Amino acid sequence: MWTWAEWIADRAVALAGWDAANGAGAALHFFVYDLLKIVVLVAVVAFIMALVRGALPLDRIRAALDRPGGRTLGYPAAALFGALTPFCSCSSVPVFLGFIQARFPIGVAFAFLIASPLVNEIAVALLGATFGWRFAFTYAAAGIGLGIVGGLVLTFLRADRWLSPDALKTPTDEDDEPAPHGLEPRLRDAAETSAYILRKIAPWLLVSLGLGAAMHGFVPAGFFENLFAGTSTWTVPLASLAGLPLYVSANATVPLLDAFVSKGVPLGTALAFLLSAVGVSFPELVLLRSVMTVRLLATFSVVVLIGTTLLGWLFNALH
Repeated sequence: MWTWAEWIADRAVALAGWDAANGAGAALHFFVYDLLKIVVLVAVVAFIMALVRGALPLDRIRAALDRPGGRTLGYPAAALFGALTPFCSCSSVPVFLGFIQARFPIGVAFAFLIASPLVNEIAVALLGATFGWRFAFTYAAAGIGLGIVGGLVLTFLRADRWLSPDALKTPTDEDDEPAPHGLEPRLRDAAETSAYILRKIAPWLLVSLGLGAAMHGFVPAGFFENLFAGTSTWTVPLASLAGLPLYVSANATVPLLDAFVSKGVPLGTALAFLLSAVGVSFPELVLLRSVMTVRLLATFSVVVLIGTTLLGWLFNALH
């Protein structure tokens, strides 16, 4: 699917005269490839979410969620929806924004945001083929459970008060116009919303990819494997924290997880490292900064990092 982006990234490295396998060449390749991929994903997902938001009876959905027992079903439904969508952490952001702009409960939106990058059917299939189906289904259940629990915790903390003031705005809000009716106006509104979100996150996207590219190109090979080998209890929270600056998709974690385990890193420790890189990566946080205060970003990060640490300890104990 992303062959064209790979080709452009290869041409960029070749024009610079660098080696794509390491150093500045690897960093440039990562930056160009992920920039193209994320821009397309965010634009498409934001466009689709704007269309969905215009077509759904949002008032009735919000009323159902506010009824007794409605949110009880809302958390697992949002987490399961996240598990069924093949989004990385960055492309989950526009869907999260769609939930927020539709005035869905904040915890329900966070249940999706946490579970979506952690679990998808491709990653589960790869894990089953590599580590066995028992491990794969346990991982999927743990990822969905982390989304539900994280959403409940952020609801309890009343996290909605820490959204940035313009988090609920859309282009329609800024023009003070009612929601459009008819296919053509809705398509135009969806395109405007997609462009609006891209403009909003563009500076943060460039900064996050620059940092990710630097990590990708200049962190020595074997650094993390050597750091996390051993069975000390403290390596699991350290691994969760160390995964924060990285950006990988759930599908890409399976060969990495296999490589870590083959180097002597305990399975739970390796899983905690990669779960944090997938579920609360620094590039994702940089994108979310456009709609969240620093306090909410920190709270969200701590909730997910505690969850990944607990899962790491659990899988170490089971393994």
